[in-house]
Amino acid sequence: MAVNPVTPPVPQNSNLARAMYVWNPLATIDTDQHLQTLLNFCSANGANVIFIDFYSSLGGGNWTAARLARMQTALDNMHKSGIRVYALSGDVSFTYGQQWALKNLIQPFMKYQALAMSPTMRFDGWSFDIEYWTDANQQAAVACPQVCDFVRAVKKITGLPVGVFAAFYLKDSSGQRASFPYQGKTAQDGEFLMDNADFVVVGAYRNHAQDNGTDGPGQISLFQAWYDYAKQVGENLGLYCGSETQNQQPAYITYFGMTKAQMEAQHTLISTAFAPAGTIAAPIGSVFMGQAIDEYVSWSAMS
Repeated sequence: MAVNPVTPPVPQNSNLARAMYVWNPLATIDTDQHLQTLLNFCSANGANVIFIDFYSSLGGGNWTAARLARMQTALDNMHKSGIRVYALSGDVSFTYGQQWALKNLIQPFMKYQALAMSPTMRFDGWSFDIEYWTDANQQAAVACPQVCDFVRAVKKITGLPVGVFAAFYLKDSSGQRASFPYQGKTAQDGEFLMDNADFVVVGAYRNHAQDNGTDGPGQISLFQAWYDYAKQVGENLGLYCGSETQNQQPAYITYFGMTKAQMEAQHTLISTAFAPAGTIAAPIGSVFMGQAIDEYVSWSAMS
């Protein structure tokens, strides 16, 4: 079958964007039928930004002519459908193994970009998921600067925007998260990530927007400290509020088991909190981009 571009996605709640993680391209863009299904889903659900895993397709020793052709076909049709596409990868070792990451990710990425037969076949940037905070052997005061240095290196090499994923607790307003010195100031690691990345996906993982008496803060509260810092004059960094749809524990961190409509009702509350209509008296900047959903397979399985 032939792949056809779709009607450009329109993000819910008039948000600037609705991003979606695609972690297994070998099973989601490997055939024309799978690719068309992905495009149709994006159009129907407002996903106009895709973060698609690069390493499993074309990184390291995974490069093949067939996979190159599939990625080119995918990006060509995504862009013609009004969808921006960012290469995605992440591993805790990227903090201390930057030479490996540059060789196995960025070098093949630059080769891919150069081989593109059309601008529509090129990536729009990078999205990294380097969860050093999950590694007990790494300290934030060391690992976070390493991530920031890596982000700046990739931006210089590629000339493209680079974003990162961050757990919500890397930035808070209570001072519970420890601060450390870097780049001439002392702050929490979430703040440094915002200073150095072009956008941040804040993993405010809950299945409710507002606080409740059962499992604590909702997504709005978890996102608030990030938003307050990012909206400052001179910062104005783009932020996505991350939502999980995979089967994870504890159950309250994911929308798994709920319907799309139930999830969207919560997302509407988040959008109302961070992207109301602006006025001269109460201006609203461009900080809040929209939701970023992890991930395509589990989201598409929701009723």
